[in-house]
Amino acid sequence: MWVTLAVVSPLVLAGVLLLWRPWVPVLDMAMTELRVRDVGGPHTPLIGLPGRIGDFPDQGSHPGPWSFYLVAPFYRLVGATAWGMEFASIIVNAVSLTALIMLGRRRFGTRGTLVFAAMAAVAVRGYGLTVLSHPWNPYFPVLLWLVALVAAWFVIGGDHDLAVVVVITSTIAAQTHVPYLVNAIVLNALVLGWMCWLLWRARSGPDAGPVRPAVAMIGLGGLLWVPPVIQQLGGESGNITKLLRHFATAPPEDPIGIRAGLELLTQHLDVVALARGLLVDDDAFVGRAGQAGSLSAVGLVVLVLWSIAFVVAARRRHHDLLALHVVIAAMLASGWFSMSRIFGKVWFYLTLWMSGIAVLVVLSLVWTAWLLLVEYRTRRTERRPGARWIGISSVAVAMGMIVLSLVAAIGHQVPERNLGEDVRQIMPAVTAALEAHTGAATGKEGSYVVFWQEAIVPGAQGYALMNELERRGYRVGVHPTWRVPATPHRVRVDGEYDAEVHLVSGAWIDEWRTRLDQGYVEVLEYDGRTDAERERFAVLEARVHSRLAEIGRVDLIPVVDTNLFGASLDPDLPADIVADLAEMILLGEPVAVFIAPAGSTY
Repeated sequence: MWVTLAVVSPLVLAGVLLLWRPWVPVLDMAMTELRVRDVGGPHTPLIGLPGRIGDFPDQGSHPGPWSFYLVAPFYRLVGATAWGMEFASIIVNAVSLTALIMLGRRRFGTRGTLVFAAMAAVAVRGYGLTVLSHPWNPYFPVLLWLVALVAAWFVIGGDHDLAVVVVITSTIAAQTHVPYLVNAIVLNALVLGWMCWLLWRARSGPDAGPVRPAVAMIGLGGLLWVPPVIQQLGGESGNITKLLRHFATAPPEDPIGIRAGLELLTQHLDVVALARGLLVDDDAFVGRAGQAGSLSAVGLVVLVLWSIAFVVAARRRHHDLLALHVVIAAMLASGWFSMSRIFGKVWFYLTLWMSGIAVLVVLSLVWTAWLLLVEYRTRRTERRPGARWIGISSVAVAMGMIVLSLVAAIGHQVPERNLGEDVRQIMPAVTAALEAHTGAATGKEGSYVVFWQEAIVPGAQGYALMNELERRGYRVGVHPTWRVPATPHRVRVDGEYDAEVHLVSGAWIDEWRTRLDQGYVEVLEYDGRTDAERERFAVLEARVHSRLAEIGRVDLIPVVDTNLFGASLDPDLPADIVADLAEMILLGEPVAVFIAPAGSTY
């Protein structure tokens, strides 16, 4: 128990400190909270968060809703606050860490407890507390996926009852973020195929084989996929069809290909960079996931060494190590394929799942090196190396990672703090205006459409404002354009609401002030930047405009003024311009809120 408490202590500390660090979820996290709030009601979500799947405004979503279902009880337990989502994510990840350590003890006893505690501590340090304390859909499954990999390893090793752990954890991961889907299918096929082979082999013998685990795995898997199937068969546009169309039958563009997939694979296996990152960064795994565009020589060497280790385990018929290598081999193959099918920009969050596989690759190499050392020492001195060194080394690694993670927890902050803090600051004025019946507003008795035109990250603060108003008991919805991200039941058509609440920022503010003679009322303008930050923004803006003119991209200057994030995504921009745009996004721009008569946006 004390080992587990030590490993999860950085998460506990981060959760406690976050309780006093106000958080207004923006963009995806605001959409997540809307769905978590819906769980248990008539609009309980049946699919996951919207993704870059298909075409806006009818884009597809990630496969399933289980992350919302897991977050909802803990969220409500603490009063349905934004911190409740952080609390829920910390609980889920703490349970995953506990499961890892218990699996190690179940299979290998006390020594396994220490080794797996070290692995769990490395995972906490590698993913970082931002990943592990917020249920954003690319972040939520990372430790569940590691549990699935270990459980699959043990099933192949003979512990067939853990098949249900494989199907539960891998299915939650696959439903939460679609990049896990191919790997989860392969992992479950490997486990189920292995048990079916054992059943076939035992068909004429006295041993019935793993009948119960196989049946339980199939049954649980089917139950977990009931919500997405209901959505597919219901009246709404089928999300499974959208996923198949986007990724299989009619992809929007050519994928990055086998070579680029191998580059990503080797970057994740660069153990030198990973070791350096674990010592200096709170999220080394995130850093490796963002390294696209070149082969890693170290990663290639690690891949070769792993292949040799596989042969060593096979020649020695080392049952547990061979089972680990079988799982790794399947996951490296499916992972390579999965990464080669990525479209467009290779965002770091698309390959976070690969870090769990990399952890097991390192474990297999260390284990193989230990076996070879034991053989060598036994031949030379007829004495085996003391097994206590395994425990000592594991404790040293675990304690080092735990201390570094605890230090990082002290300074841990909420994500997207600059964008969320602006919304937090304007909320008192916005609610006061609604209660004062400013313009067309009618207080909580009325119904409102929230609309936004943002110059930083379009929608980020708009969804946040909508979510915060709903949290405070206002009946709010959106224009049909945003029916997928805001959920269809929050759509308000003309005639179904009393007034509109508009959040605009940056260059859009002056444009909206030209509408004041049309019944619009400006509630406030807020700029949370310091004088130095405003001056820095102006310098960066002038420099970006100059550089765009210099490279012949004057077409992007209006985009910079009205959509900083969109401008930064242009694949042809030089690195210095992208860096300046990134800094401008962090600095932010002023925001303003207007109340308008119903029907103004239709």
